[in-house]
Amino acid sequence: MPKTLNAVNVFAIVLGIFLTIEGALGLFNPMLFGLFSTNPLHAVIHLMLGVSGIYAGLRNHARNFSYFTGFLLLVVGLLFFVPAIEPLQVKLFNLNRPVAVFNIIVGIVVLLFAMLTPKRPVPGSH
Repeated sequence: MPKTLNAVNVFAIVLGIFLTIEGALGLFNPMLFGLFSTNPLHAVIHLMLGVSGIYAGLRNHARNFSYFTGFLLLVVGLLFFVPAIEPLQVKLFNLNRPVAVFNIIVGIVVLLFAMLTPKRPVPGSH
């Protein structure tokens, strides 16, 4: 584990914890926080992303995780607004408009963290 975590690593850990909790809750409830729809497949994807985010943040590899996750969330969110694709997303993942908007916002924030983080490793980490 790195001795010093930079902002993108801390953000990946926090995002990972949120996604893990949200994914676990989504396994048992199709509506989270009274706003976000989900289903078991959607929940399992969030669980995998959450655990990956925690691991990447603790291992000082959050920059790559953030690029992948940010791009994934942004694309999934934007595709919801494409009329031909929205029904497929609803059928496969039980997405609704709040989930799509949330994915777009979080995707942009995660990508910004990745882009604003230097490529060089944090001193004292290996």
